[in-house]
Amino acid sequence: MLALLAMSGAARSAAPEDGASCIALSGKALAAHSVIQSATYASPGETVAGIVIDVPFCRVVGVSTPTSDSHIGFEVWLPPASSWNGNFRGEGSGGSAGALSPGPMSDALKAGYATMSTDNGHLTDPKDPLGGSSQAWAYHHPQKKIDWAWRALHVSTVAAKLIVRRFYGRAAHKNYFIACSAGAHHAIMEATRFPQDYDGIVAGAAPWSWTGLMIYHTWNSIPALKDPSALSAESVQILARHMIEACDKLDGVQDGIIADPRRCTVDPIAFQCSDSAQTDCLTPAQVAAARHIYAGPTRSDGKRLMPGQVRGTELGWVPQLTGPHPGGSSWDFWKLTVFNDPNFSNVDFNFDQDTDRALATRIDGSTLPQVYDERPNFDAFRARGGKFILFQGWADPVITPLVDLDFYNRIVTRYGQAATDDFLRFFLLPGMGHCSGGVGISHIGAATGAPLQDDVAHSMLRALDAWVQNDAAPSMFVGAHIDESKQVTATRPICRYPLEAQYSGHGDTKDAANFTCRASAPLPPQPM
Repeated sequence: MLALLAMSGAARSAAPEDGASCIALSGKALAAHSVIQSATYASPGETVAGIVIDVPFCRVVGVSTPTSDSHIGFEVWLPPASSWNGNFRGEGSGGSAGALSPGPMSDALKAGYATMSTDNGHLTDPKDPLGGSSQAWAYHHPQKKIDWAWRALHVSTVAAKLIVRRFYGRAAHKNYFIACSAGAHHAIMEATRFPQDYDGIVAGAAPWSWTGLMIYHTWNSIPALKDPSALSAESVQILARHMIEACDKLDGVQDGIIADPRRCTVDPIAFQCSDSAQTDCLTPAQVAAARHIYAGPTRSDGKRLMPGQVRGTELGWVPQLTGPHPGGSSWDFWKLTVFNDPNFSNVDFNFDQDTDRALATRIDGSTLPQVYDERPNFDAFRARGGKFILFQGWADPVITPLVDLDFYNRIVTRYGQAATDDFLRFFLLPGMGHCSGGVGISHIGAATGAPLQDDVAHSMLRALDAWVQNDAAPSMFVGAHIDESKQVTATRPICRYPLEAQYSGHGDTKDAANFTCRASAPLPPQPM
C-alpha cells in the first residue's frame, strides 16, 4: 500500500475527473455540523500554506461548529485517485497552537495518503508574543477549551473521512494518525475516547496529563522567575558538560550521550563553586535551580505531582524556562484557561492550594482533568485491533521522558507486558531532544526526521502500516545521528522498551551492527 516512492510520473498526473470531483465538493454539508467551505484543485509547483507542493491534489477547506462557540477549521488534501495509496492520515500539531500542519500534510500527500489537519478550534494570533503557547482564545470560552482538549481532532477526523469517501467513492482502507508533543496528547485522546477513529497511531513526547504538564512547566519556571541568574546560557552549558563527563560511560560507550538518564544520579552540588574552584562551576542559586528541576513538582508534604526532569536535558532549559513568558503554555494556562484571572502570577503559584483549586475547576460541568487528561484505558482500541507506536527522546527538555515512561508503566500495569506488546510498543531514543534533534540518535520517521531507509527496519510509519495490515509488530528500529552537513555520524538500534541497545564490546561504537537489544541491568536508587 505504501509503494508510492517508486511510482511513475504518469501515475502522479491528475485525470480530468479528479478536478471535477474536487470542485463538486465545495459547499457540501457534512455530518455533525461540518461543512466544506471550498474545494480547489492545486497543480504541481503551487505554494499552499507556505509549502511548495510538487504533486497535484484536491485541497478541501472545511469548518465544524459542534457548539455555538465553536469554529473548528480543518483541511483535507486528496491526491489523484490514480496515486492514492488507499489510506488516510491525520496530522497532529504542537503546543497550544491554532494552526494547520502543512509540512506533515505535504509529506503524507507525497507518500500517497489522503491527509488532514485541524486548527484545534482557534487561530493563533501572529501578533501575540506567546505565539502558539497563548491561551487568549480560551479566556471565558469553555467550549473552545473543550475543542482544543479533545473535540476538534475528533470532529475533524469524522468530517475528513466522509470527504475521502465522497471524493474517491469508497472509504479509506486504513486510517492512521501521526503526531508529537501536544499532537501526541490528542493522539492518546483519540485512542482512549474515540477508538474507532484510527486503526494505527504513531505518537511521541505524549503529555498524557496536560494538567500535570502545566504544573510541571510552572514548577520549572519558578527559579528563573525569582532570580534570573539561576538559569543562564553559561550555567546550563557548564551543568550539561559536567553531567556528560560524569555519566557518558555508564552504558559502556563514550559517545557524548547519556543513554539512560535514570542511571545518572549525580547531585549538581558537585559542580558548585568553592574557594578553590571559581571557574567552570555553578553558583548556589544555579545548583538550587538544577536540583529543583530534577526533583519535579511536589506538594509541601513531599507528595510528587509529576516526575522531574532528567540529566542530559540541560541545554534546552533556557529557551523553555527563562525570558518574559517562561513555561510555554503554562504561562497563560492558569490565568486565562483555569482561573479566569488575567492578574494571576505564576511566580506565586502555590503547589498545594492552587493545585487543588485547579483540579477542582469545572469546565462545562467537567473537572479540569476530565477535560484535559487521559487514562490508560485502551480497552476498545485494543479490542478492535488498533496499534500504537509511542516514542520519546531521553533528552527531551520540554516534556520529561519520565512522563511517557510513567504512562507506559500504567498501561503495562493494566494489561500486563505481553498483552501491552500486542497493541502498543514504546521506543526511547538516547540523546534525542523534543520530538527530534539533540546530540543523540533519531531519524526513524515521523517527527524524528527522515529515516535512513524507507522500510520497516528504519521507519515507524512503515512499521505501523505493516503492524496494522499484517500483524508484524516492530521490535527495533535503526536510528541515526545526522550532523548539520547532512552526514550520518552514527547509527544505533532503537529497541522496544524495556529492552535497550547494548554494545557488544567489539567494533565501531558508531555502527548499529555492533549493538544488540537486551534487558537492562537494575537501576540505581533514584535520588530525586
